[in-house]
Amino acid sequence: MKLNLGCGFDKRDGWLNVDNFPECQPDQSLDVEQTPWDLPTDGFELVLMKHVLEHVGATFDGFAAVMRELYRVTRPDGIVEIHVPHFRHDTYWSDPTHVRAFTPLTFQMMSKRQNREWMAARANYTMLAFVMDVDFELESASQTYDYYWWKKVEDGVMTRDELRHEADKSWNVVRELQIRLRAVK
Repeated sequence: MKLNLGCGFDKRDGWLNVDNFPECQPDQSLDVEQTPWDLPTDGFELVLMKHVLEHVGATFDGFAAVMRELYRVTRPDGIVEIHVPHFRHDTYWSDPTHVRAFTPLTFQMMSKRQNREWMAARANYTMLAFVMDVDFELESASQTYDYYWWKKVEDGVMTRDELRHEADKSWNVVRELQIRLRAVK
């Protein structure tokens, strides 16, 4: 089964489309911040959270509860795909309902394997996987560039390397992060 968690108006055929906004007419109504969720344990091979996670968990305890439920409902080796606005883009800061920003490192911190490596190296990172009792491996992290900047690459005005360099130092270059996690159980 596939879960479109916080589907909004992007309802997908063959998925369980879940949202708390009745106007979206989801298959199932659910407030992501009210845990536990009325969803089966290990029930989903693929979970999509497209522009949802930045809206939930204003407190760390609330965020941890959401991540624990996400982990619970994803089957062993299942994939969680998360899309969030980039924290250095106006689309993140323009919406007053955004409560949490993310980088790929945020999700690396949710890997028990990575946490063990950091502990062995006495690294100074928060061991989120153990703190939250989840275990996700970061499979991939990709960036979607703002159209203005991507057009410069398409038009040959700048190279992809130059674009990546610009993204490291400037605002409004990267519009969105797309994260793929694998549930380790």
